[in-house]
Amino acid sequence: METASSPAKMVTFARWLARILGTLIVVVSLSFFIAYVIQGNSKLPNPDFGHGLVTILFIIGLIGFLIAWRWEGFGGILSAISIVLMTIVNVIWVRAAKDPGSEIILLIPALLFIYCWWRTRKQLQQNSQDG
Repeated sequence: METASSPAKMVTFARWLARILGTLIVVVSLSFFIAYVIQGNSKLPNPDFGHGLVTILFIIGLIGFLIAWRWEGFGGILSAISIVLMTIVNVIWVRAAKDPGSEIILLIPALLFIYCWWRTRKQLQQNSQDG
């Protein structure tokens, strides 16, 4: 038997799962960056345009995760688009990965943020029509 608060509980669970996963991805990525800087590699790699584009799209995806804490729809969509584009560039142009599985895993929190935004928006529209 499904109660009236069951969809709200599902959205709350999805929201916190997305926040935890997104934050975890950001923290792990930043720790790798900080470790790289502390290591003292004075010689930066000279990536081609494809590698640079993948890096920029990844950073945009991370920023989207942080934005989604406040604006779930915008942050989730920004992250999802940048991660999909990063995957496409990485597979087709850079050819660094034959299997895009590792990049697709990053989509999970982005899609959860979009789901929460959509369900909350739908509920608000329904409440405004009812009352």
